[in-house]
Amino acid sequence: MKSQIILYFPIAFLLAFIHPSFGQLSNYDSNKLFDVPALQEDFKVLREVLEKAHIGLYRYTDKKTMDIFLDSSFNQLNHPMTEIDFYKIVNRVMTTIRDEHTFALPSSDYWKNEIGQTIYSGSPVPSKAKLFPFFIKIVNNRLFVDNNLSDDSSIPDGTEILSINDRTGLQIIKTLLPTIHTNGFIDSFRYRNLEQFSLQQTYNRFMVHYAIFIGRPDTFNLIIQKPNSSLKQEVKISALTSQKIYNYYWRRYSSINDRKKRNENPLEFKLLDLNTAYFRLSSFHTGIWGKYNLSYSTEYRNNFKYIKDNNIQNLIIDLRGNEGGNLAIGMELLQYLFSGPYRPYDYHECLNYRFPDFKKYLRDSTGMTQFSDSLFIRTTQNTFRSNPQAKSETWSRPMQPSATPYTNKVYVLLNGATGSAASIFATLIRVNRKDAVFIGEESGGDMAGPISGAGMDIFLPNTKIRADIPFIRRVVNLNGFSHTTGRGIIPDYPIVSTQEDLAKKEDTELNFAIRLIKAGKK
Repeated sequence: MKSQIILYFPIAFLLAFIHPSFGQLSNYDSNKLFDVPALQEDFKVLREVLEKAHIGLYRYTDKKTMDIFLDSSFNQLNHPMTEIDFYKIVNRVMTTIRDEHTFALPSSDYWKNEIGQTIYSGSPVPSKAKLFPFFIKIVNNRLFVDNNLSDDSSIPDGTEILSINDRTGLQIIKTLLPTIHTNGFIDSFRYRNLEQFSLQQTYNRFMVHYAIFIGRPDTFNLIIQKPNSSLKQEVKISALTSQKIYNYYWRRYSSINDRKKRNENPLEFKLLDLNTAYFRLSSFHTGIWGKYNLSYSTEYRNNFKYIKDNNIQNLIIDLRGNEGGNLAIGMELLQYLFSGPYRPYDYHECLNYRFPDFKKYLRDSTGMTQFSDSLFIRTTQNTFRSNPQAKSETWSRPMQPSATPYTNKVYVLLNGATGSAASIFATLIRVNRKDAVFIGEESGGDMAGPISGAGMDIFLPNTKIRADIPFIRRVVNLNGFSHTTGRGIIPDYPIVSTQEDLAKKEDTELNFAIRLIKAGKK
């Protein structure tokens, strides 16, 4: 199955899903009301697809509880609603499933007219939407400025935002966190996904979710406290279009040491000293590697040859902000880290792998993967599991390491944005290199594996709200490692940045790893 169902959603797919077309703005009416029958039809379609396709629907919530919740949600559809009022109900359904790859988005027309562009690795496009003009960081449930993209350039990065329009930072965080999908019971994934952790990120959820779930004011009244100051200041900040926010980012930060800009390149390999190598993998998306003309097999081979030839004693692997992509990019690296055979997966499982009744709801039915019957075996529970004898099912069979693997010390940096394929990659290091040291915060993916890879992006027939529904469960071989259901990798050393770190753009986790190495500790 390696070539057919192991690849995770490519970034191009996600970008098309969120922004299928920009260009001319439509005459979208955000106040348009949909009648009760239209809303109920859309909800029934969503529920049918979830119940017939999503193998993780009852993974973290039992069927009885989920059915009661879905019935209650349907019963709220007793009066006409705008698209966004209905979207809030749909969003709550999707986040209740607790799966990283299961989410809903407003219609394309709403996005183009009421949000605009929120992807910062492309080109700016016109929009009339006005949003909150800051990238934020969340530390200990407090809001800080990560990048100031407002008209007022006097507010330095690292400034704490104590309140926005009379809501405290904590109140805002508590309002927005439940609107973010996550894996199992991992809060770190939600926190990091409210931030702008990558320029390839599909959209800035703080900006967008603030607009949808809190409001769209023309002016934001902030109470702020700048770094190294006890003075609390009140400032008025104008909401800005996404295009202007985009332009401010590239005007102010493209030429300085901003980590997001630096991490656009998915790979960085360098020596920190004669005994320590740093290996950053910020994305597993094939398109991004192609953008930089990188061959991961060639890069890995050359880098590990250098490591061996120079007898490097410490290797730091940085997976922070890597939201996943093509797991093959990670799998290629594992052979250099393990000294014995390893088996990545136990199996893959789905409720079905053909959905002819749902083609009419798909954005592009021709793009849906067509699986051969030989890839699956029906189980006694009436599900379908991967056929271990299938020729392409290499990742569910023992794999061999490199002839000269790296056996010295390994340190892994991770955070809540280490998700999907990157989380699987980190998990395989955790369970096969038990001497590896993990630093940062809980990873964003359930160690047991995600529901991902193949999925359906459906358009609800009336509101045109979009829902992404994966249908294959990846069961990771944990190699006897003790794991708590619905949790990611718990780091050996949990690390939290300070306001001073944010203001100075210090790399808190990397600095800690370097100090740990110098102290000779494990």
